[in-house]
Amino acid sequence: MPAEVGFLIGLLAGAAGMWLVLYSRPAAASEPAEAATETPVFSFERELETRRLAAENAALITQMEDVRERLATLERLAIDRSTRLADEIEALRA
Repeated sequence: MPAEVGFLIGLLAGAAGMWLVLYSRPAAASEPAEAATETPVFSFERELETRRLAAENAALITQMEDVRERLATLERLAIDRSTRLADEIEALRA
């Protein structure tokens, strides 16, 4: 049997199998009882978790801004080769 014929037979068998799987299971719309048992989209616990995460996010953003400022200062000190370098280091220590 040539390879093309085997490929076509496999392709047709796969398509028939997918068709059987697709049409053998019940439709989701025909079962309204299942939809009634789902949890509500918004709940008190989710709201608390959302607020907690928002507060944590705000704290992390503030911390990241502080780190960026410190990094910018360190980069400026590392790049600056003038005589001001020692003075700025001493000013930071104070």
